[in-house]
Amino acid sequence: MPTSTARTTHFLAGPWLLASSRAANGADEEAPCDDARLVERARAGELEALDVLVLRHREAITRRLWRFAVDREDLQDLVQDTFVRTIRALGTWEARQPFAHWVLRIASNVGRDYFRRRAVRRRHLVDTEADEGAGAHEALDPGSDPAARAAANEIKLLLDRLPPDDRALLALHHLEGLSLGEIAEQYGWTPAGAKLRAWRARRRLRAMLSTRYDHDEESHGA
Repeated sequence: MPTSTARTTHFLAGPWLLASSRAANGADEEAPCDDARLVERARAGELEALDVLVLRHREAITRRLWRFAVDREDLQDLVQDTFVRTIRALGTWEARQPFAHWVLRIASNVGRDYFRRRAVRRRHLVDTEADEGAGAHEALDPGSDPAARAAANEIKLLLDRLPPDDRALLALHHLEGLSLGEIAEQYGWTPAGAKLRAWRARRRLRAMLSTRYDHDEESHGA
C-alpha cells in the first residue's frame, strides 16, 4: 500500500495529469464516484482515485488561491502546495465533513501562510525600489472584463499592505464571498474574534484609502 510519501511523489512526478485525462475521457463510461469513496480508495493505495480527486477539485482550489497569489508562478506553486498538504493529510479527513470544504480550508491556510512569508520578506527588504516594483504584477482575475481585472488587481495591491491575517480575512470575505463565520471556522477563530478582526482590518484599509486619495488629490493639484 502506497504511503503518504509515495502518494505525494506520484503527484509531483506528473503522471497524474495523464491519468486524470483518462479519467475525464472515461467519465461517460461509468457513474461518477463520490469524494468519500475516492478518498477511501486513495487511502487503500489506488493512485488513480487520487488522480480523480485532483482533477475534480483543481479548478475550485485555483479559484480560491488566485485571491492570494500575486502572479501566475506563485499561483501554480500555491495550488501544488495545497495538493501536497491534502495528500499528506488524507488520513485525517473525516467523512462527516464535505471533502470539498476540507480541501478549500487547506487552500485558505496555504494562502495565509503565503501572505505571512511575503510580509517577512518585505520587512527584510532594504531596497525600497525593489519593494515598490514587487507590486507590479500581472492581473490574475480569471474574468474576461479588463476593467474588472484591473480593479481586482488594484484591490490586491492595497490588501498587500495589510497584516497577513487581515489580508486573508478581507480577501476571503469581500473577494471570495465567505461569511465571517465560515472564515472563523477555516482559521480556528471564534465568531466574535473574526468580527473584531474584520472591523480592525476595514479600519486599516479605510485609512490607507484615505491617504491614497489625499495623495492623488495633491498630485492632480500640483
